[in-house]
Amino acid sequence: MFIVRKHSLQLKSKRRKRSSLSCFDDFVKRLQNHAARFEKHLTTLRDKTRNKLVCLNDEKKKKKLHLVLDLDHTLIYTVLVSDLSEREKYLLEEADSRQDLWRCNIGTPYEFIIKLRPFLHEFLLEANKLFTMHVYTMGNYCYAQDVLKLIDPDKVYFGNRVITREASPCNKTLDLLVADTRRVVIVDDTISVWPHHKRNLLQITKYIYFKVDGTKWNSYAEAKKDESRSKGSLANVLKFLEDVHKRFEEKLDSKDLRLLIPYPCRQCCF
Repeated sequence: MFIVRKHSLQLKSKRRKRSSLSCFDDFVKRLQNHAARFEKHLTTLRDKTRNKLVCLNDEKKKKKLHLVLDLDHTLIYTVLVSDLSEREKYLLEEADSRQDLWRCNIGTPYEFIIKLRPFLHEFLLEANKLFTMHVYTMGNYCYAQDVLKLIDPDKVYFGNRVITREASPCNKTLDLLVADTRRVVIVDDTISVWPHHKRNLLQITKYIYFKVDGTKWNSYAEAKKDESRSKGSLANVLKFLEDVHKRFEEKLDSKDLRLLIPYPCRQCCF
């Protein structure tokens, strides 16, 4: 009798152990299932967040605005040293000490003087925050590269986005840019070189620092003065560009930047 009872107790004890182990196994499985579902949920959230960020970045890239800048008479003035008037030759001695004036040979045996337009460095710094910038000049490639070594030596502003006479010998066209023409602003002193893209153009006042043959009035150089930095052409253009950029950003459904540029562009000559 004692043996039977003892055997029975042993059986019950084993059943309880098996039951406890079974409950523990079930609990572990439930935890594993919850962990798997939680991990799946986190993965889904990460994917959704990543997709949203990608979409936002793509949207920003789509809305990236472009600014095309002419060089001569827009950002700089270049003249042969031999063409300086007698009253301008004092600049030859000042070139080494001035940051807005350089003497150089631009791939030729002739010597040139390059004069930066007032407010140029500030203009490039601020415009670069709003636009992808390009240079488009009727000068040749060597000339453009020498000028850019002076105004953008580290290729911070323009990189390799430079179009010259070799690619565009007669007129200028936005067809050579990898950009949506609806999101491009052009700043140039000459309208006629843009026969097909006048709607994109802001005409800037021609910058003439040195004496022009046949003129009777004193040049800026002869008068030893210059355009105003704070109220000059580049400063005014920058204010307009900042306003255009702001208005474009505020119009979330806007697709055409040209609608914010006054037309005809002659009414917008700075």
